[in-house]
Amino acid sequence: MILKDIAGDEGAGWMRIGCHLSIAKGYAAAVKVAPTLGANAFQYFTKNPRGFRNAKPLDRVDAERGRALLEELDLVAVGHTPYLINLAAADESLYHASIDALVQDLVIAEARGTYGVVVHCGKPKEQGHEWGIERMQQAIRVVLERNQTVGVRILVENTAGQGSEIGSNLAEILAIVEPFSTDEVGICLDTQHAFASGMLTKQDPTAFAGFDHPDFMKRLHAIHLNDSKVEFGAKKDRHELIGQGILGLDAIQKLVNDPRLDAIPFYLETPVEKESQYADEIAKVRSLIGH
Repeated sequence: MILKDIAGDEGAGWMRIGCHLSIAKGYAAAVKVAPTLGANAFQYFTKNPRGFRNAKPLDRVDAERGRALLEELDLVAVGHTPYLINLAAADESLYHASIDALVQDLVIAEARGTYGVVVHCGKPKEQGHEWGIERMQQAIRVVLERNQTVGVRILVENTAGQGSEIGSNLAEILAIVEPFSTDEVGICLDTQHAFASGMLTKQDPTAFAGFDHPDFMKRLHAIHLNDSKVEFGAKKDRHELIGQGILGLDAIQKLVNDPRLDAIPFYLETPVEKESQYADEIAKVRSLIGH
C-alpha cells in the first residue's frame, strides 16, 4: 500500500496517531486492537525483535485478512525490523544476515498491506562514520536489487548517537538516503533519539532543520513520538511516557500542532506496562492538538 493523503478533511484534528502493537496473536488481531485504543495507525515488528528470522513461515491468510481490515477500518501500518539488523556492520556474517532479513521484511510488509519498514541506522564500530554510511548505502543497494515488492519503502530511522551509531545528525541521515529514489527509501524520525542526539530542542522542537529541508520532508513518512528519560544531547536511547520525560509536554504539543507534519503518522513507542495503556497515551496526544 502506498501511503496516500492521510491528513483527512479535518486537517490536524484527524491526524494519524498510533502505537506499537504486538502481533503475537496474529496480524489481523493487532489490526482489530488498534481502533479500541483510539489509534488510526500502528507499528509492529516484522519478526522477533531479538532475532533475524521468523520462527514460522508468514501466515498469508492472516496477512490478507489484516490487509483487508486495514482498508475496512481506515488504518495505516508500518513495520519495524528486528533490533539485531546492522546494515553498517563490519562483520561480514552480520552484514549479510542483515541484508537478508530486510529483504524478507519487505515481503512480509507487502503481504500485510504495510506502507513501509523502519530500520535503524547501523553501527560500524571502529570503522568510523564515513565508512559506515557507505557500508549502509551499499547494503540498501543490494536490498533494492533483490526486492520484488511494490509500494513498500525502507524507512531509515535516526539514532540517539550511542556508541558508533551513524545517523544521529541531519547531514548523516540525508547522506544515507540521498542515492536512492524517494519511492524506495524514506525516513522515520524518532523524537527521543533526535532530542538525545542534540538535533531537536525542548524549547522549540519545530526549529529542527529537517522540517525546512525539502529532501528530508519529502522522505519523511513516519514519526516515532516519544518523550525522553535523558537530557538533551545525552546520546542515549531511553524513551519515556508522554509528558513525563525531559522533552516534555510543551515540546510534544508544538510538534503535533506543526502544520508541516499534519500528514505524517505519529507512532508512540513509550514504555507502557501493558498495551491497553496506549489508549491513555494516545488520548493525551490528541488532547494537545489544536491547542
